[in-house]
Amino acid sequence: MKLRAAFSSKLCNIIFFNLMWVGLVIGRESLLGLTVPMVLIYSAILVFIEIIKIQQLLVPAALGIAIDSILTMLGIFDFGDTTLLIPLWLITLWIAFSTTLTQSLKFVGNNWLVTVTSGAIVLPFNYAVGERLGAVTFAENYFLTVFIVGIIWSACLPLLFATTDESFKKKFTA
Repeated sequence: MKLRAAFSSKLCNIIFFNLMWVGLVIGRESLLGLTVPMVLIYSAILVFIEIIKIQQLLVPAALGIAIDSILTMLGIFDFGDTTLLIPLWLITLWIAFSTTLTQSLKFVGNNWLVTVTSGAIVLPFNYAVGERLGAVTFAENYFLTVFIVGIIWSACLPLLFATTDESFKKKFTA
């Protein structure tokens, strides 16, 4: 019971995500041996103790990975030499971020206006910080790229939250 209480803590979740964000964005490939196992173990525990369902983890992560991959293919993002469309550290970051949608950031998804606004402002800010830290290069004009990312995520962040909603499957498969 104590394990469940600790892992269901919103504070624990947001601290874990922020530590992973720093480790993955700053450390990138050099810290993958530490960050990937941590994210996978943390995610597995959340699924095992039924705090999050596997589809609530994988569907939003897959959508985020797909969007970043498309932006990379279009030349908006450049991650340098990578064999994948986006680097493994960013894939891992998307898995870590997915854990927040049903926990520490759930309140954001409860209000459509807050979700759209967060997508338009907070996500582009994170990409901009990543760019300043050297994790990504914006191929286009800096402000144009931030604007494009804001437009995309203002539309897509609500979709990520929708995929974690318990009634999502009923809404779209009925």
